[in-house]
Amino acid sequence: MSEPSFSPSPDSEKGRAMSGAVIIGAGPGIGRSVALRFAREGLPVALVARTGATVRAVAEAVAPLGVRTVPLTADSTDETALRAALDSAAEELGPPDVVVYNAAIIQADAPGELSVRAHQDAWAVNVVGALTAAAHVLPRMARRGSGSFIVTGGMPEPKPRYVSLSLGKAGVRTLVALLDQEYGPSGVHVATVTVAGAVAPGTAFDPDDIAEHYWRLHTQPRQQWEREAVHDGSTAAGGGAVTSLARDVVAELLSGWRTAFDEHRTERLSALFTQDALFQGITPQPLVGPAAIRAYYERVAAGTTASVSVLEANMLREDIVAGFADVTFTAPTGETTLLRLSIVAERLADAWSIRHYHAARLPGPGELGGPSGAGVSS
Repeated sequence: MSEPSFSPSPDSEKGRAMSGAVIIGAGPGIGRSVALRFAREGLPVALVARTGATVRAVAEAVAPLGVRTVPLTADSTDETALRAALDSAAEELGPPDVVVYNAAIIQADAPGELSVRAHQDAWAVNVVGALTAAAHVLPRMARRGSGSFIVTGGMPEPKPRYVSLSLGKAGVRTLVALLDQEYGPSGVHVATVTVAGAVAPGTAFDPDDIAEHYWRLHTQPRQQWEREAVHDGSTAAGGGAVTSLARDVVAELLSGWRTAFDEHRTERLSALFTQDALFQGITPQPLVGPAAIRAYYERVAAGTTASVSVLEANMLREDIVAGFADVTFTAPTGETTLLRLSIVAERLADAWSIRHYHAARLPGPGELGGPSGAGVSS
């Protein structure tokens, strides 16, 4: 993989004013909404799409916001063209603060319906293009020590009527995990926004609502980074936007918690809580504050994993949400424990943190001891 050809720029911390956003796959849906979302925050945007008509339409939508816009054309499967577009964006705006890869081939196909070539074409857009873009921009971000690379995901569960898309989105999820492992320690936030339904304005999968996840991921403090944000459309558009926001907050917090738990990153886990957080796990003693919570998680057996299902969430006031979830812990031995989890989260300095956490056992197929015994905590 070739090194990026960006011009030198001074180091800067994530969150400070930098050169803006690059949107690859800047089409009329999510790409347009993400471009508008970043532009509303004053970031200049470089837009990359396969056709000039597509990219010009999005550029015209962004223009009234008064930020600099650079329209570029490139096919994400053409490595030379995509790298050239990224170089052009850097020449116009400087090294990007955030790159969003939103290109995808979305088609219905059952097992055996597509030719080998058609599968290769879909894979090239859905996965390889993201890898090409990452290889071009992430080394520079890592040397700088900041930046975000966000990929549009989807298909949280594979569907037999969408084989090529299911395979592609599984590949994207793995790619994001690999890039996070490679570049995350250097200060680059690599994440995916998983969209669990068909995108359409005015529905539960409105692209403007989905775009909020990209901005939230980009602006998260490093201690609270999440690798995946899920938009599941659980609340219909036009009925319960506040409840939908509350559910998104709870889902994203618990997604970050699950990722850190599975990877046994106890410092990242404890950073999800407020300084005076009240924590009640499956042991009888209540705990207070990140230090005690971190010590609790350090006693969990390495290799223990969790799966989370959000049940309900409500906005108590504009800066406080409460929610319930079922969590299944799986020990390295394969034993499972099911817990009902309740949390209260508070927004502090534009980031959500857990203030209250309580877990209670539910009947399940297996029983595991807590930190004082065999291996799982909540």
